[in-house]
Amino acid sequence: MFPVTIALIIAAVIGYTAQVTGLCMVRGVSDWTKSRRLRLTAILMAGFWIYLFTPLIDDHGHSFLAVYPFHWLIPLGGFVFGVGAAINGACSISTATRFASGDLRMALTMMGWLAGWVLLIITDVEPELRSTPYQPGLLPWIAVGALILVSILVYWKFHDRWRLWSGIMLVGIFAGVLFLYEPAWSPSDFVRDSGLNLMADNLPPPSLPRVLILLAMLLGMTAGAWRFRRFRWVLPAIGETGKHLGSGLLMGVGSALALGGNDFQLLLALPALSPASLSAIAGMLAGIWSGQRLARHRRRDHSTTR
Repeated sequence: MFPVTIALIIAAVIGYTAQVTGLCMVRGVSDWTKSRRLRLTAILMAGFWIYLFTPLIDDHGHSFLAVYPFHWLIPLGGFVFGVGAAINGACSISTATRFASGDLRMALTMMGWLAGWVLLIITDVEPELRSTPYQPGLLPWIAVGALILVSILVYWKFHDRWRLWSGIMLVGIFAGVLFLYEPAWSPSDFVRDSGLNLMADNLPPPSLPRVLILLAMLLGMTAGAWRFRRFRWVLPAIGETGKHLGSGLLMGVGSALALGGNDFQLLLALPALSPASLSAIAGMLAGIWSGQRLARHRRRDHSTTR
């Protein structure tokens, strides 16, 4: 039996490491456009460490890796999520890290996210897809071998960036361990199930272990913020309320259409090489890039009119 204490410690380590490394898909895309590609590469690869635990999945009596087919709503949802994340300045995990660092604007984002999920439940436009069991074959061995080789290369060629790379890889490894205990531990899954519970009385709320895992992760993020002196109380200005509620709403609607936020996609769906997840990630990257580009144009136009 996987003790809940171990699960909580792992969740706290994930939160601490995510805070320290600046684990954020929005930041990764921003870095990539400036020819700093290591962060986004690490983020896209980290989830594949879950293959280390493939032999243990059957022992736990369930497989949390599933393959969903392509549906045109999924990349559209990914794009909407990406635009919302770019406006918010943070994706799923980094919204939590910023909130744990004292940025209370992220509470508005999370409220909007929940509202987005509820809106999609009410309108009932989420794609209904049937999953097929994941057949790993030789891919786990190939993927883990490639990750080890790439990590050695990063340590050798980019030693000054090793802490960033190894930290993000550590998140992927510990996330795989946590999935063995609770396949629905990710923050976006928690928001989804909270929304479902609000709309359907017969569905139970997220279980107590899931609540404790989320709290442990937030505590780890807060510890990281204190350790590196990043904790600052930031209150939302009146003019920012609509921005963060709106960006959260886009993220909620987008993640519902894409069958999960970027944390779920990167850490669980992408390693299964699901066509749905591949298209969702592509949509999210395109949405983040488009949102950042639009924001730059608006700032440029604003500066020229002053």
